[in-house]
Amino acid sequence: MKKLTLSTLILASLVAGTAVASQYDKPGFVTEIEDGRLWVFRANSQELKDFKASGEPAKQFSDIGSGPEGMTVKAADEQTLKDYLQTLKK
Repeated sequence: MKKLTLSTLILASLVAGTAVASQYDKPGFVTEIEDGRLWVFRANSQELKDFKASGEPAKQFSDIGSGPEGMTVKAADEQTLKDYLQTLKK
């Protein structure tokens, strides 16, 4: 019974994390929340596919505290990070 409850809680937290992250999506961008940080990817990019398959990229760019609700925003490339942050100012 404990294993079932734990599994249910883990699954629920994963689903909730995905739902929360999508509220920060902007046109052309997909977001994921990991460890309280907002990861930003271009929609349908190879970086997004790699992130879902393998986790955080070795090379990453971040802007501390500049995201929604004061979150740190991270991206696999600097231009994606800058472009996403620009959408927040509009």
